[in-house]
Amino acid sequence: MSEIRRVASETNALASGGIRLFALAIGLLTVVATCIVVAYSELVVSRSTSGACLLLGSSQIPPAAVAMLLAMVGINWILKRLAPRWKLTAAELGSIYMMSAAAALISAFGLTVLLLPTTALGNYFADPQNKWQPQILSHLPQWMVPFDPHGPEKQFVSKAFFEGLGTGETIPWSNWVIPLAAWSLFALLLFYLMACLVAIFRKQWVENERLSFPLVQLPLEMCTGGMAVKTRDRRLMWAGALIPFLFHGMNGLANMIPTVPSVNTWSMISFPASPPWSYMGGIPLTINFTIIGLTYLLPLDVGFSMWFFPLFVRFQNMVAGSLGYEFKGMPTMLVANEFIAYQSMGAAVAVCASLMWFARPHMRTVWQSMKYASSNKEDGAEWMSYKHALVGSAVSFVLLVTWCAMAGMNVWVSAFMMLAFVLLILIMMARCVAEVGTPMLEGVFRPLDLWSVVAMKSTLGISNLAPLAMISPIFMRHPRTLMALFMDGMKLSDGIKLRRATLGTAMVIAVPLAMLVSYYVQLKICYARGAMSLNNFLIWGVPRLHLMEGSTILNGYEKFNPAHSVYFMGGMLFTFFLYFMRTRYWWWPFHPIGYAAGAWWSGSIWWAMFFMGWLLKSLILRYG
Repeated sequence: MSEIRRVASETNALASGGIRLFALAIGLLTVVATCIVVAYSELVVSRSTSGACLLLGSSQIPPAAVAMLLAMVGINWILKRLAPRWKLTAAELGSIYMMSAAAALISAFGLTVLLLPTTALGNYFADPQNKWQPQILSHLPQWMVPFDPHGPEKQFVSKAFFEGLGTGETIPWSNWVIPLAAWSLFALLLFYLMACLVAIFRKQWVENERLSFPLVQLPLEMCTGGMAVKTRDRRLMWAGALIPFLFHGMNGLANMIPTVPSVNTWSMISFPASPPWSYMGGIPLTINFTIIGLTYLLPLDVGFSMWFFPLFVRFQNMVAGSLGYEFKGMPTMLVANEFIAYQSMGAAVAVCASLMWFARPHMRTVWQSMKYASSNKEDGAEWMSYKHALVGSAVSFVLLVTWCAMAGMNVWVSAFMMLAFVLLILIMMARCVAEVGTPMLEGVFRPLDLWSVVAMKSTLGISNLAPLAMISPIFMRHPRTLMALFMDGMKLSDGIKLRRATLGTAMVIAVPLAMLVSYYVQLKICYARGAMSLNNFLIWGVPRLHLMEGSTILNGYEKFNPAHSVYFMGGMLFTFFLYFMRTRYWWWPFHPIGYAAGAWWSGSIWWAMFFMGWLLKSLILRYG
């Protein structure tokens, strides 16, 4: 009788869009496995600059998670024939993928791979020349870092982290407990805020605006069996898959066996050395089949804008150089010049404002849920009610500001930085992933740069600059965040008939587990091998830039440039113009997202792949 009740319970759970306990257990196992795989791939295997990294977790569609899903699909094929009762449903496969993807992002740029070295780096690299110890580190609270902020340089906890443990030495776990607990609280509050924002904006983006969500298509097809196409189409699909497999497989073998020929995936288009062409600089030309495929899934105007505006940036460089502009890169964001980066910042403000303006009817519905007990299907279809999402986002935001204030920051400065982070980075990046499908996002500004539109950064003082030197590299410079993944999960749940509340429960379990496992695994790797022998771009390249910037500001080398506000306003007004033309004329080919992201790393590197995908789709739609 108990067996019958168990089977009936499982059947009811599956029918209502739920998942079984054993599927949840499999998902937790994939979380652990993903954390281990990502740690070794991005730290141990990748020992050079970012261009040579094996990034299995630092993508909005993490290859490690796709590999886990592919393995589950293969196992499912066997279970279907040998034990049909234990076969995983599409909803269960999708839940496992989402749990694995969250683990991959948390293990990589989403948290751990930057958190650990950033908190230990200052003490190891501080010396009398850079003056980091008296100028910056001594102003940090003890609970924020694993070393004594008022102690000597190269303390054991940081020295062993970067150089490795000696004979008979052990990992100083006790030094890490309080800092990791404090940063975990910040991260969990931030992740919860992201979840609340996703609940608020899901209906607007998924149902009202019907964004394309290109990154969802592959896991959706894998979960639903959509890859089992007709024989003719199957041959075409596998032929398309074979091209990048052979291409990257040959390059992988060439890295291990020098005699194997390789294909160059990176080159630079050079211009004449004489002005004005020399001001354009080199234009990167890379080969990335993923971007070509994703661009085919985009609307034509979005695909066109994603290759047009990166070239438009180069054209602006040529014009600015001809007019005598002195090129200066952004601090810690060296991919763009200041006048381009501040345009992008203004464009991000305009995009955010426009998104809110177009969402007015939906936001009225959301706000009304605060006044009336909502029991309609709109509210109940989300993974939390609108009232929960509004209250939760406000409470989590206040607690994040409080955390920053406890770290020494001024309350109003903390609120400004967090608000800019939420609006211009979290929401902007999530929108870019939902509408463009860019797998790797890296903007050209941080909230700290927005401050310099109206005032010098030195006016913030050391009490604000010291904590920001920790917070910015961990969360704000490489925003491969869970918010975009959560939003993709909302779209995926529609296709696999997964109840969103069930997905939310899976995330609540998977995220803290991924944090704990990634902390443990990566600390073991760093102390065993010495972080200096690992991926230098992730371990000390990125975090050190922010301490260097703080030192530059405090030493008085920063100068206020009133032109920043001009660039900012120009980018904002031009973006509003693009929105105006887009709403008035159906044939208008320039999308504001393309302009805002044109200076980003992804646009400048992959513009040619966006062009190829757009061209192929244009020809196929025109000629069949």
